[in-house]
Amino acid sequence: MRPPLKRIESIHGECMLKNELSSSPISKVFLCIFNDTEAVIRFDLPPATKLALDRNHEINVLKAVAHLDLAPKILYSDQSEGILIWKHIPETEPIFSDQLSKYSLHDLGSRLHSIHSTPLPHNSKDIFSNSLSLYESLLDSPSERILFSKFLNLYDELVRDGVSKVFSHNDLHRSNLLWDKKYYFLDWEYSSINHPCFDIASLVRSLQLNENQIDDLSIGYKYNREIFDLNILNQWIKCIECLDKIWEISVTKIQKNLISSKN
Repeated sequence: MRPPLKRIESIHGECMLKNELSSSPISKVFLCIFNDTEAVIRFDLPPATKLALDRNHEINVLKAVAHLDLAPKILYSDQSEGILIWKHIPETEPIFSDQLSKYSLHDLGSRLHSIHSTPLPHNSKDIFSNSLSLYESLLDSPSERILFSKFLNLYDELVRDGVSKVFSHNDLHRSNLLWDKKYYFLDWEYSSINHPCFDIASLVRSLQLNENQIDDLSIGYKYNREIFDLNILNQWIKCIECLDKIWEISVTKIQKNLISSKN
């Protein structure tokens, strides 16, 4: 996979990079000007091609939710070059404290409910399950297998509560939230069917919401006592913490394998 600056040459249209917004093991994100429009461009890095992701699936999902205005408008995509460009939203990051306006959390809950109420997009893939299968194949040491078993046992126990699975984002944390009078969600590559508490607990954990704020979130979501129970959400948070460790180990192994294959 070519460096980002080289890949810009393949874009159909004028694109000028500005400052880097974020960087992770699987992508780099920059502010840019695309055809005279302020935009954001994401470049996949080599490890992204080895994960159980499908950029066509992501684009399909974004088209399916476009009418709900839950994500920034896509301006350009090229899966072969690992490029995605979306319209920039001049966000203001809310401060999640006791003084946070209830309206903000009500809106976040309402927007999340819109995701969970969306029918599973046509031809979508079960990226969540596919990712778990990949991680399991990569974890080979005894301690890694114990960690995976711990996650899987807890996850299997939690999903046996009779709550129906829904279309879920599956990667909700502070960096994937934009706020501009309402919430927008970024990075839909892991979106697929899952238990609704996975997204809810992810937000509670990342935003460090207290019990009163969780209640405000639930009001926007159209309150459901069964899935906003604090004890249950804490169990889901433990499950998500295990999965985050598994993801980090898996990506590190993929990076090392890519380096070894070059040598």
